Amino acid sequence: MKNLTDFIYHFAESKPNFPFIIHGDYKITFQKAAEQISSISNELLNAGLKSGKTVGILLQNCPEFVLTYLAVLNTGAVASLLPWTMPEGEVATLATTTRIDFLIYSIEFQEHADQILNLSGHPIKCYVHGRDSDESATNIYDFINNNISFNIPSTAKTRYNAVILFSAGDYSHPKSLVYTHENLINTALAVSERFPENYRFRIYTSLPYFHYFPFTLVVNLAIVMGNTIVIPFDDSREKLYESIQTHNVNIFVSNSGFIKELVSEKYLEPEKLKSIDYFIPVGDSFSMDTKNIIFRRYNAHIIEAYGVAEAPVITMNFNRNKINTASIGKSLSCCEMKIVDEYENEVRDNEPGFLLVRGNNVFHHYFDRYPIIERDREEWINTGDVAMKDEEGYLFWVCKQSDWISRNGFRINPESILSVVQKHPDIKEATVFNLKLSHGHDQIKLAVTVTDNPDFSDQELMSYCQSQLPKYLAPDSIEVVDHFDRNCIGIIRKSHITFQEH
Repeated sequence: MKNLTDFIYHFAESKPNFPFIIHGDYKITFQKAAEQISSISNELLNAGLKSGKTVGILLQNCPEFVLTYLAVLNTGAVASLLPWTMPEGEVATLATTTRIDFLIYSIEFQEHADQILNLSGHPIKCYVHGRDSDESATNIYDFINNNISFNIPSTAKTRYNAVILFSAGDYSHPKSLVYTHENLINTALAVSERFPENYRFRIYTSLPYFHYFPFTLVVNLAIVMGNTIVIPFDDSREKLYESIQTHNVNIFVSNSGFIKELVSEKYLEPEKLKSIDYFIPVGDSFSMDTKNIIFRRYNAHIIEAYGVAEAPVITMNFNRNKINTASIGKSLSCCEMKIVDEYENEVRDNEPGFLLVRGNNVFHHYFDRYPIIERDREEWINTGDVAMKDEEGYLFWVCKQSDWISRNGFRINPESILSVVQKHPDIKEATVFNLKLSHGHDQIKLAVTVTDNPDFSDQELMSYCQSQLPKYLAPDSIEVVDHFDRNCIGIIRKSHITFQEH
């Protein structure tokens, strides 16, 4: 298979009536998906789309997201998956930065589309997803169900198709990372190797498909394995339970905090989640307490996966051999990793260091770098994380490199501070800032959100920290904030936190 759409066409012939997408009560078989992808491809080609042009996709989790994404690849063009959770102006900037020529958007994002069109310096052909749409844009429903054969367009023979994903971390401007069809297929196939042979799954996520983790672990995984994506109409809690039970969802991918909240509900009957074999948390690992709830109450396993924007999935751990550890697993077959010190010498096993990765799952190039220079395949990419590896090759995530604290000769993981702070009864959430004021001795600033206890004071919290932590771990200052902004996978955006002047 040279392209992800090749998998769809293959399954359309080998199991035409098998469901590829379930959306509420609506089912799209592989044959129907192949027909609709071909219909969209032909419409785009007839409208002037060709290899080298870029299509912005601004859709929620819906069947049309998957179908239009594959149709764009089918034409040889580049799909730019625009993050609709960001403000309209920022989305418009990303769209113009990636120089989109076509825009496929949901009617709910009309304001985003208007800003994109206003900011663009050239005409953009628009397609809208929604029954009641503006006459200036072609409605997807006008052509998506045309009855045509599902042959691959002849223009695809010369295609250079790719996908642009945007980092969702703590950045003032997300990076635009280009993944070729080779990157996407190799990653998805390497992920599929970790599942039991011939395993049939129905997979669901509440995370937006434009983010690289659900994009890899849901959309592309279902495509290469010929399995089913479940997309409910309604994301409410009751509709979620109903969808899981009705469609026998057996893999659930979501924000780690959301899964923890879900499985820890005191009055939730285990039967509501009994079909789930695997939970895949995104954004953070589970504590052993949460793992035990999942193992014992729901008879399910946790698949802990680790990746970064530059390489969406690097390791996976099914918690079989290492069931009682915090390991995030071994590296996938499509990549290799090494851990080095500040002088780029590899460290010994069980010693923390900077994590580097290279392989077929690593991005091809940055889109907005001029001129575009392809990345050297032998080049090691610094993930920006600190990790360590044991003798068997299992990886353990420690912290972000920017959060690693140097303190009187000690290397400190912020988690060693947070694990104590979060036990304080008045603390709801906390994060640590590393203020590099002098070489070798970083200042520690603790930011917290608190309960409504009127007797709480930051001086009392400071005394608590000083009594519960070694001196070199105690924070130098504490800031109480109203709330923490988070990205789409639940990670705190530290750059969005503003401190009061004292």
